[in-house]
Amino acid sequence: MNNRLSILLFLICLCGCTRVPDNQSILLTLANGEYTVVLKSVIEKNNYDIIWKEYGFSYPYILSQELFFYHNGKLHKRHIIPIPKRQFVINDRKVHFLKTPIFDIELLQGADNLYVHLYGANYCCGISCPEFNGLYLLDGTIVSECISVMDQPLSGKNIDEIVVDINNPIKRESIYTIFKPL
Repeated sequence: MNNRLSILLFLICLCGCTRVPDNQSILLTLANGEYTVVLKSVIEKNNYDIIWKEYGFSYPYILSQELFFYHNGKLHKRHIIPIPKRQFVINDRKVHFLKTPIFDIELLQGADNLYVHLYGANYCCGISCPEFNGLYLLDGTIVSECISVMDQPLSGKNIDEIVVDINNPIKRESIYTIFKPL
């Protein structure tokens, strides 16, 4: 009887105890007419004791980010943002965080088009801190992707060559408006 009770308690505990996943997805959405753009960020939910010199001041720790472009509710294009990653070994586990995570997505008015603008930074101190700027048409066409500390844009034109009102976004979403640290 004692063994049956132990097994029963073990099974109840096993069924009642669930493991919290280490990652969570945050979706930021901008819609305009028949177009919708979604920035999906996968973040590490664990609050590691990472020395700021190693990762900058950026938090949450972002594992991956990608853009989804929809037209009339159907997926038109998927784009993985080409930001390099950096490996950390934390508690004997290898973790790869984006070097320059994106926190903001905006809809901007250009001279001839509406643009989706992505902005990210590693909020460190000094002129060598990287910033990411990405500019896209609503249909998913890449206009510009660049990291400020690199000599050449990752793809497309240099963002300074495009006539766009970057200081007055039509719409803006930020990961910080919905991310709640654990």
